[in-house]
Amino acid sequence: MYLFLDALDDKFYTNPLWYRLLYMPLIFTLFRFRFYSAWLLAECMCMSAGFGAYPLASKPKPGQGPTDLVALKHAYEQAPNTIVYDFETVHNIDEWKCESALTVKEVLRYWNMSVQYWMATCIYKRIKWRQIAHPVTMFVSAYWHGIHLGYYMGMVTTTPCILAENVMEAGVRRHIPANSRWIRVYDICSWFFRTRMFDYMSIGFILKHFHYTWKYWKSVYFIGHVITLILYIIGIIAIQKRPKGKRKEIVNKDLGIGAQPKASEEQHQRLEKEQQEHKKEL
Repeated sequence: MYLFLDALDDKFYTNPLWYRLLYMPLIFTLFRFRFYSAWLLAECMCMSAGFGAYPLASKPKPGQGPTDLVALKHAYEQAPNTIVYDFETVHNIDEWKCESALTVKEVLRYWNMSVQYWMATCIYKRIKWRQIAHPVTMFVSAYWHGIHLGYYMGMVTTTPCILAENVMEAGVRRHIPANSRWIRVYDICSWFFRTRMFDYMSIGFILKHFHYTWKYWKSVYFIGHVITLILYIIGIIAIQKRPKGKRKEIVNKDLGIGAQPKASEEQHQRLEKEQQEHKKEL
């Protein structure tokens, strides 16, 4: 814990720039592995207590539980003694995917998965306009963590990161031939950007307070925000070079400008109805 407080001391900022840049990935590695350990132990405790055990045939998902309620009902009715169970419902972290994911959005999908399901179902999918769906969801997530402004600074920064990744994907990666070695180069660069951005954003969660977070980001010249802006501009320029009809498709579909698809809300309502009917049957 002492290491996490180094940046609160003014003497820390007498270190050279390379030291402050290297400090972020090192300290975030220690920080996130604490969560890995805690969540793995929590999953083991839930499994030992029998929490989150559902028939494998019901296709459970983290946080959501069974997704095939018909198969769940049949499993209990037909052969309860031969049921194969799994504990995917209480599976909260996929460490390998968090470490190997190429984008910020992918990491968020596999980090704290039970809460991510709740955020997606109760907040993100209920917001009509996709332009504000993600920042509002991140704001609620920050509030869920606490009231320190550093949480909000870190969480809200994920929105421009994801936007930059989306425009680069739509404007650059998608137009690289699939068999080209440049695809691999792009993916490595994408992974490096994603990992360094999480290092950068984690400062808000580690230092917590606005003053300390701002001071640290300022000491590294807001490098995370600057690189994100540069990538966004490159992606936009690449998109502008596409044919006019293709540009419109990218803006409406790939970049999520417009209303949320109605199917998402309809699927959500159908799932709620099925769950209510199942509860009545039980």
